[in-house]
Amino acid sequence: MEKKRMFILIIAVIGMIAAFLPWYTVFGTVNISGTEDGGWLILILFAAGGAIAFFAGDKMKPLEKKFLRGVWIPAALAFLLILTKIFRSRPGLSLGIGIWIVALAGLAQIFVTFFFKGAAGWDMPKSMADVTKAAGIPAPEKGPEIVEPAAPAAPVVTPKAPVVTPEAPVVTPVVPVTPAAPEAPEEKPVEPGPYE
Repeated sequence: MEKKRMFILIIAVIGMIAAFLPWYTVFGTVNISGTEDGGWLILILFAAGGAIAFFAGDKMKPLEKKFLRGVWIPAALAFLLILTKIFRSRPGLSLGIGIWIVALAGLAQIFVTFFFKGAAGWDMPKSMADVTKAAGIPAPEKGPEIVEPAAPAAPVVTPKAPVVTPEAPVVTPVVPVTPAAPEAPEEKPVEPGPYE
C-alpha cells in the first residue's frame, strides 16, 4: 500500500477506536464513552476517510485529488464537532482521553492529507495559496483587471486666434435736404399786344 494511503488509514482507525474510549468522567468515578454522546457520527466520519484510502483506485498509487476531499472534509467535521464538545463541557465533567484522541486524529488526518506527499516526503506550506492548492480548492478566477486612471495630463495650451470684436459700421449722418421749391416757370415779359 502507498505510504500516504497507509497513514490516512491508520489515523482513521485510531479515530474510530477513540469513539469508544471515555470522553467524559463524571466526578472522577463514572466514564462516559463517545458512543454514548454522539460518537457514532465521529465513527462514521473517520470510517469514510479510511474507506476512501483503502478502496479508491490502485492501492499502490497515491490518491487522486478528487478523493482527497473525501478524506480531509470528514476529518475536519469530526474535529469541529469535538471542539464544540470540548468548549461546552459542563461543570463536574472532566474530559476523557477519547475526546483528545479524536481531536488529534482529526487534525493529523487533515495535516497528512494536505502536506504528506508519500514517497516524496513532506511538503510544508509557505503561504495560504499553498494550503488551498494542497486542499484541492480551485483558485478564484481572475476578473478583468482594474486599470487605475492615469494622472491627469498637463493642460494643453493651444494658441487661440485673436478675438475680433466686430465694430459697428460707421454711419455718416445724412443731413436731410429740404426740397427746393418748385421753380416757377419763368415768366416772359408779355409784350403789349396791338390792342393795348
